[in-house]
Amino acid sequence: NMRIIFNNADPSAPSIPAKSVSTSLMPQRDVCYIIHSMLRPLQSLDTYNDDYYHWSFVDRKSRNLLLLGGAGPDLDGSGLAQPNPVWKEVKVMAKERETKFRSAVETRAKEFAQEKQSLGRMVKTNVNRPKALLNVPVMATVEDDDNGSGEAGDNVSSDKDYVLEQRRNRVQLWKARVSIDKGYSAFLSLTELRRLIQANASQPQLVNELMGDVRSNVDLMHASLGVIVRVNPDGSREMIIDEARLSSTLSLPKGRILCARVIEGGILPHQSACEILPMAWHAIASKALASAADDGEDRLLRALTGLVLTVQPSVDPSILCRCLDATISIGEDLSNITQSRTRMELLHSILSNGKSKCAQDSDLNGVWKEKEAAFMQILASQQK
Repeated sequence: NMRIIFNNADPSAPSIPAKSVSTSLMPQRDVCYIIHSMLRPLQSLDTYNDDYYHWSFVDRKSRNLLLLGGAGPDLDGSGLAQPNPVWKEVKVMAKERETKFRSAVETRAKEFAQEKQSLGRMVKTNVNRPKALLNVPVMATVEDDDNGSGEAGDNVSSDKDYVLEQRRNRVQLWKARVSIDKGYSAFLSLTELRRLIQANASQPQLVNELMGDVRSNVDLMHASLGVIVRVNPDGSREMIIDEARLSSTLSLPKGRILCARVIEGGILPHQSACEILPMAWHAIASKALASAADDGEDRLLRALTGLVLTVQPSVDPSILCRCLDATISIGEDLSNITQSRTRMELLHSILSNGKSKCAQDSDLNGVWKEKEAAFMQILASQQK
């Protein structure tokens, strides 16, 4: 008997006849079904997104090697070039194909369950859309305050206040998570659009079509970080920072890492990053040091430090004055800052760059000296 070995991994290889796939344990139809089910995840219309983490690792590895004087960018181990992102139409086609496949599978499972009169059927899960936590309603009883008096009434009131406070905290937590998830989606879309624009830089018409998607995703990124852009009647643009929204996003490690990544990668516009700087610094510096070593704070602080130290484009001196105001507003106790190396590095960059830049501005020179003197008094009053 001749044994056939299928080892041609070339995508252009000829198809294998079903008759060649034989076994004594199951019919050819079932064998082909299993093989197609195993190969289906490898058939992708959008290889860049489906293997996003692999290609991101390859891209970062190649850039690090280039900085060290190594080889070129095609170093993923197989010699394959990094694929370009696909257009929106291809994504819609891939989504429709996935939806059609899943509906066919669910219909076939439903018909089989009805035919065999089974009690249920297996639920097909989608790895690209993990299930969220179930929101299970809980029956709650509300006691009448009229019958309570004295200490018993106070206990009931305090219990209700505690329940309401916990409920508000849960609502704020989920709002922050939803906002951060939208920000991450916008961040990934902007990263993909940047590579797509770079690949089609010689075609201005295609680039102009993509700029609409860029603007919409930048708006989503702004909303996630509490940046509100207003257009004045004279056509000028004004940026307002929603401190509550920004603090809510930076209260979670995932939000701090998101803010750090968009600043490091230049995804967030420079002016928006500068406007975020004072309030982000205040939100971090006024908080006690976290017990967890890797909670995203150090990465965010290093990203903000790099933003302050960047020569071109540079941070406006007035924003550095606001950063010093935020430091002074913390109060007499600066232990939250002095006990952290990364916080002190950012503070040092603000003080050094602010002093040199404000010295060149006659309007801000005197203001900076007053604020600096007030800060030095606070720093001198710290306990050794």
